[in-house]
Amino acid sequence: MKKLKDECYLPKNIVFKNLNKKQTLILVFNFLIVFSFSQNKPTSYPNFIGQNLISISENPDWNILDKADGDLNNDGKLDVALILESRDSLYEKRCEPCYVHKNKARIILILLNQSNSQKVIIQNNLFIARGDEGGMAPYIEPELSIEKHLLNIDYQYTRSHLSYTFKFKNNRMILVSAKNSGVTAATGDFESNAFDFIKNIIVTETGNISEEESKIDTLEITVKPKILSEFKKMYDWQVAKFKYL
Repeated sequence: MKKLKDECYLPKNIVFKNLNKKQTLILVFNFLIVFSFSQNKPTSYPNFIGQNLISISENPDWNILDKADGDLNNDGKLDVALILESRDSLYEKRCEPCYVHKNKARIILILLNQSNSQKVIIQNNLFIARGDEGGMAPYIEPELSIEKHLLNIDYQYTRSHLSYTFKFKNNRMILVSAKNSGVTAATGDFESNAFDFIKNIIVTETGNISEEESKIDTLEITVKPKILSEFKKMYDWQVAKFKYL
């Protein structure tokens, strides 16, 4: 029994006991390289394109976190937007400088009603915030809605709010507007930004919640609006100086 306690093991029962110091260091170094490489490999997400609502709901590895029904392409038929969450935690690298992090992945799907069958035509694996990405909020969950042929994605944080609005056009979901706002707890200062990608402007309002007057500025948007499938992690896209979505 004492012998087992004195020995150091790596996976597959690799024992250091009979190795000299140099051999041990080389072995550990090689193991760390292999482990690091395996942890930094891109996460493998399932491909839901072409699947219907029944097959998605029966997937044993993913839960439907939120669902919205409505007419996205103005054809009088019911379309669907879904957010899925993995049942088990996955290793994900959410941004280029980020560490690999284990959490429950989320996927957004757009199902269009074609020939009386709702099938997935758009999938994004990165855009939807994970439950632990809410800053001060211990857990966040997006809210989906479809109103007036527009898809809305809303987040409510502890002292801030964020929303995106997409319009279906040419088989793509194009961002037409977005809003974010927040209040600093210590001072009561607030800032809100309304992004209008039709007029290509950002309207920013700043002030303090204890004061009636506020300041409003307008900034021109010079970048093209993104489509849903192009988005990466939230706040990764710089729309203007100091303005991110």
